[in-house]
Amino acid sequence: MKVYIARERSGINAKGEFDPTTRSLTVLQGSVLSVSIAYTEKFRGAKSIEKSREGVVKGNILQRDVTFKSASTAANFVTGTSTNGLTAWKDKNGKTIKELIAEAEA
Repeated sequence: MKVYIARERSGINAKGEFDPTTRSLTVLQGSVLSVSIAYTEKFRGAKSIEKSREGVVKGNILQRDVTFKSASTAANFVTGTSTNGLTAWKDKNGKTIKELIAEAEA
């Protein structure tokens, strides 16, 4: 299913494809990612974001699709900071992945 993260202040505008079966999320080519990555003591994922952006991000535009094992890892990659992917990614109607999973399981 198609999902999105958009944040006006930081210029983030990312598109993704969430697979409810594997719970993996593919961030799609052309997505606009955050310019910065948060390097704080609490957030230990900064280095892995840096590494996963190498060779696939020019400026702050994703050059090819990148698949992650979880929605949160994909959200961290896009936002450059610790982000709950189940609530950050939303479908075109504004429903979070968490809400969509709950509906599917009901």
